[in-house]
Amino acid sequence: MAHRNRKARASKARAREGDMTDTAQNNRRIAKNTFYLYLRMGITMMVQLYTSRIVLQALGIEDYGIYNIVGSVVVMFSFISGPLGTATQRFYNFELGKKDGGNLNTIFNISLYCFLILALVMFLLVELGGVWYISNKMNLPPDRTGAAMFVFQFSLLTFLLSLVKTPFESLIIAHENMSYYAYVSILDVALKLLNAFSLTWFLGDKLKLYAVNHLVIALIIFVCVQFYCHRKFTTIRITRVWDSGIFKSMASFSGWSLFGSVASMSANQGLNLLLNFFYGVTVNAAVGVANQVSAAVNQFVGNFQIAFRPQIVKYYSGEEFDALRALVHNTAKYSYFLLFALACPVMFNAQFLLELWLGKVPEFASEFVVLNLIYLLLETLSAPMWMTIQATGKIRNYQIVISSVIFLNIIISYFFLKAGYSPTVVMEIKCCLDFAYLAIRLLFMRAKIQFPIREFARKVLLPISLVTALSVIPTAILSYLDLAGWKYLIASVLTFMAFYMTSVFFIGISRSERERVMVLLKRKQTVS
Repeated sequence: MAHRNRKARASKARAREGDMTDTAQNNRRIAKNTFYLYLRMGITMMVQLYTSRIVLQALGIEDYGIYNIVGSVVVMFSFISGPLGTATQRFYNFELGKKDGGNLNTIFNISLYCFLILALVMFLLVELGGVWYISNKMNLPPDRTGAAMFVFQFSLLTFLLSLVKTPFESLIIAHENMSYYAYVSILDVALKLLNAFSLTWFLGDKLKLYAVNHLVIALIIFVCVQFYCHRKFTTIRITRVWDSGIFKSMASFSGWSLFGSVASMSANQGLNLLLNFFYGVTVNAAVGVANQVSAAVNQFVGNFQIAFRPQIVKYYSGEEFDALRALVHNTAKYSYFLLFALACPVMFNAQFLLELWLGKVPEFASEFVVLNLIYLLLETLSAPMWMTIQATGKIRNYQIVISSVIFLNIIISYFFLKAGYSPTVVMEIKCCLDFAYLAIRLLFMRAKIQFPIREFARKVLLPISLVTALSVIPTAILSYLDLAGWKYLIASVLTFMAFYMTSVFFIGISRSERERVMVLLKRKQTVS
C-alpha cells in the first residue's frame, strides 16, 4: 500500500512538473509572439499615421470622404464573410489543441472551397447592391459620381482578394507564426506609403490612382501569404477532400455568427452611411480620420489579444478550464491597461495632435477620436469573453441575444439624428450600449465555463476602475491651468504617466505580480 502511495505521489509530481513545463512554454511562446506583433504594430502605426496625412492632403477632404464612404459600401456587405472567417480560425485552433493536428488539412480545404464560392456570390451581390446604392441613395458631389463608381469597382476587387486570403492567413495565426505575419503586415503598410507618395506627383485623377494601387498591393500580399503557407506547412495541401460532418459544424457556427456580423455591420458601416445621409461627406471625412487614429491606437491591445487567442481556444479544447479562466482575467486586465496608457493622453490632447498630424482638421474629428477610444477601452474587457464563447462552438443563444442588443445602435441613432442631434451622438449611444454587451457576455461565460462574475469584478473591474479614476482626475485638473499646445501636451502626459504607473503598480496588479516585477528589476540591476 505504501509503495502504491509513493508511486501515486511520484506520478502526480511528474504531472505537475509537466503542467508547469507546458505553461512555461506557452508563456514563452506568447511572449515571443507578442514581441513580433508589437514590432509590427510600432512600424505599421507610424507609417499608417504618416500615410493618412499624405493621402488627406493629396486627395483633399472631399475625395477622402468619398473614398471612405464608398469603401464602406463594400465593407458593409462583408458581414456575410465574417462568420466563415471566424469559424475557420476557431476550427484551426481547436484541431491544433488536440496535439495531433486532427483534421487540419480537411478543414483548410473545406474553408478554402467555401471562401471561393463566397467570393463569387459576394461579387454578384455587392456589384448589384452597391451600384444601385451609389447611383440612387448616396449623397455625393455631382461631378465626382463617376470617380466614386470607379473606386467602388476596385474596392470590391480588393475586398475579394482579402476574402480568398483568409484561410491562408488564419493558418499562419493558428500556428502562432507571428513573425512572418508581422513581416507581411510591415510590407503591406510600406507599399501603402508608396501609394500615398505616388499621389503627390500624379497629375491625373488621384482618387482613381489610389484605388488601383490598393488592388495591386492586395494582390502582392495575397501571393506572399499563399507562398509562405505552401512552403511552411507541408501537410496542408489543396486537394479534393470533403467531410460533410465538418462542413455542417462550420456552417452551423458560421450561420449563428452571422447574427453578430450583421449587428456589427449596422453599428459600424451602417452608422457611417447614416451620417452620410444626414450630414454628407465632410462628416464621413471626420469619421475616417477618427477611425485611423483609433485603429492605430487599438493595435497596442489588438496585437496582445491576437497572441492570446490561439491559447484560449486550445485551453478549452484541452479542457484546462482553470488555466482558461485565469487567462481571460489577465487578458482583459492587461489589455485595458495597455490601451489606456496610450488612449488617455491622446483623448486629452486630441485636437492638438490632429492639428500636428493633419494641419487642417475636419469638423467633429477630435470628438469622434475621443468617443472611439472610450468605446475601444470598453471593448477590451469583452474581447477575451467572446473569444472563449466562440471557442465552445455553441454560440446560437449568445448570438441571438447579443445581436438583438447591438441592432439597437442603428435604430436609436437614426431617431437621434433625425431629431437634429450632433453627429457625435451615434458614438455616445454606442458607448452606452457597450455596458450591456459586457453584462451579457459575463452571464454567458458563467453558463459556459462556470465563470465566477464576482471574481472577475474583484480581479479586473475594481482595479481598472481605481486606476482609471486615479489617473484621469489629476490629469483633468491641468485643463483649468493656463496651458496650451506643447506645454499642455507635455504636462498632461507627465502627470498622467506618474499617477498611472503608480496606481497600476500598487492597485492594478496583484501582490504576486508585484513580487515578480520586483524580482525582474533586481535581476536587471544585478546584471547592470
